[in-house]
Amino acid sequence: MDNSKKKYSENDIAIGKVYKMLRISKGFSQKEAAGDEISVTQLSKFENGYTIVSTNHFMIILQNINVNLFEFQNSYNQYLEEKDLLLFNTELTNALMEKNFIKLKLLLKELELKLELNSNLSKNKKLKLDYIRTKSILSFISNDYSLTKNEINFLKNYLYDLKEWGQYDIHLLGQCAQFLDLLQLSDLVERMISPSQINYKLHYIELARIQSILNIINIFIENNMNESARKLIKYLEDSKIHEYFMFEKITLIYNEAHLNYKKGILSGLDTMEKCQKILEFCNCYKTANWMAKEIDEIKK
Repeated sequence: MDNSKKKYSENDIAIGKVYKMLRISKGFSQKEAAGDEISVTQLSKFENGYTIVSTNHFMIILQNINVNLFEFQNSYNQYLEEKDLLLFNTELTNALMEKNFIKLKLLLKELELKLELNSNLSKNKKLKLDYIRTKSILSFISNDYSLTKNEINFLKNYLYDLKEWGQYDIHLLGQCAQFLDLLQLSDLVERMISPSQINYKLHYIELARIQSILNIINIFIENNMNESARKLIKYLEDSKIHEYFMFEKITLIYNEAHLNYKKGILSGLDTMEKCQKILEFCNCYKTANWMAKEIDEIKK
């Protein structure tokens, strides 16, 4: 390798290579991609691993080829043949929806091995959270899995230290909520939905927030915390869930109907059955079957 490249790691060099791949795939020339931000010579050196560009320059030249950071990170991680951290949420959620016990067990074992190899706590915080989250999701499928007291405390400390709730953190709360004290859970939800956060209105943050709140509403209903459930239902109604999130809208209607039925409004059961039929019609069989089982339990 050229001596000018040796000062950069393979991962650093990969950033430029992935950028070049995306630029070409989008049909942009180096001149168009560089724009007024950097010179064509600088861009060429960046793409070929001879130099790197500053963060502010990189953000602009990424915008110049119509690629966002989410797309870039996915491409970058695939190039390095690593797991895409941003899509870890989707992988876990899909495994849960499919009740793919084997896949979740393999993920948990993989994380457990990584934790053993990274015994330094300062370096494995992210791994430990991934482990806790995966273990919590497994608990939805098998009673053999539960969080330990130490794991719950680790989770709570992390969540209470947050000042900015990102997609990962929101899903973490929603998927581990069943192990948290209900009053603490209410408090953490209040922190999560605070509109003062920088990324509060981002599309994928909004969707993550809706999905996690729907799960927490169900937990509150199961534990007869009807007022807390009602408060979150009103929050989602006031948020005016977009029609793009039709699945979430139907789930909200189902949860509200379930709460109404528990309060003695018998028509709530009819609404729950309608929601179940709609999802069945849309081929959302896994959720529809879950609803059908819950409705059958209520009827008994």
